[in-house]
Amino acid sequence: MYLSREEERILAGEEGEARRLALSVIVKVGEALGAERLIPIKHAHVSGASYSTVGEAGRRFIEDLARMGARFSVPTTVNPVGVDTEDPGRVPVRYTREYLRGQKAILDSFRSMGAELILTCTPYYTHIPRRAGLGPGSHVAWGESSAVVYGNSFLGLRTNREGGPLALMAGIAGRTYYQGLHTPEGRRPIVEVRVEYGPLDEAEAGVLGEALAEYTPHGGVPLVRARIASEPGLRELAAAVGTAGDLGMIHLEGVTPERPDTGGIVERVTIDRGEMAERMEKVAPTGRPDIVYIGCPHAGISDLELLERELRRLGKPRSRVLVSTSRHVYMEALRRGLIAKLTSYGVEFVRDTCLIVSPFRDASVSVATNSYKAYFYLSRKGVRAGLAPIPRLVESAR
Repeated sequence: MYLSREEERILAGEEGEARRLALSVIVKVGEALGAERLIPIKHAHVSGASYSTVGEAGRRFIEDLARMGARFSVPTTVNPVGVDTEDPGRVPVRYTREYLRGQKAILDSFRSMGAELILTCTPYYTHIPRRAGLGPGSHVAWGESSAVVYGNSFLGLRTNREGGPLALMAGIAGRTYYQGLHTPEGRRPIVEVRVEYGPLDEAEAGVLGEALAEYTPHGGVPLVRARIASEPGLRELAAAVGTAGDLGMIHLEGVTPERPDTGGIVERVTIDRGEMAERMEKVAPTGRPDIVYIGCPHAGISDLELLERELRRLGKPRSRVLVSTSRHVYMEALRRGLIAKLTSYGVEFVRDTCLIVSPFRDASVSVATNSYKAYFYLSRKGVRAGLAPIPRLVESAR
């Protein structure tokens, strides 16, 4: 691999052991993947911050880096953790003291390294793109799978689907390997998927994401001709693509801010109304759920506006309604009066975390959600889960 003089200096340890270690990891991964050089990044977003995800081994690894003097050399933000940091009681979980101590240690280490603790999986809903100067063509290192797909597909960013430790190392090194979705050839679609039915609501968009993961070969990029009804639908599509498979990008016709090179397409697939209905039937909730859950990835303002309209139309639900969102979105919703309106209907808010990265795994309750990602992971935690758009969730909660 070609290295610049500055990169050689870093590998020689002239900027500290932590940065030398970080860059050596990036170089080794890049060489294994055939990268010929490194590329500077403008931003890193680190996943694997929840104590539920990384446990004691992860805590020690992150603490060791901090003690070594590691500092982020580019603006770096952090994914949700396992607890609402201001009010752990908001999450329907009984936390142990060990868990809370472990989570605090992880956050303290990230803070000491210079990370901005936005604690959300939707950095694109915050000030980050503007503050970091991110736009089409910007190279970043993001570790959250849903944000990776969203950033590549709808913002025109350039990021591979990095694991949490690799995004962490890239943030310290300020570079990543030039391979995969950072390159024009890595973003070339190899399969075309046409959806005859639409526009798709956010739950249908999630199920489409599952289908795209099935129809697209390993590590490939699909060209998708579909109509998505709303911004939450784009978010849920990206999350489902990242959840159900290993894809890091889709080209969505009319939305992705770059023209795809279609010369590499080797297969064309059509999804009709019948297939979509069959897929939706398999995941549909049954009966009145114990919990209606919205916000995986974290909810945006448009989700809250739609939820408020439906509750105003149908009245206070009998089911518990739980929304997870970032503090950035929460404060904006508070300013607009949405929080007051929603809490008057009994809606509860959780910040900094979500049911997926928290220790929540109550098999005695049923959960209905508008998120394919939440449906997927809650089901694997043993929770009875179902998937439907927000209007149907509110109807089912009566």
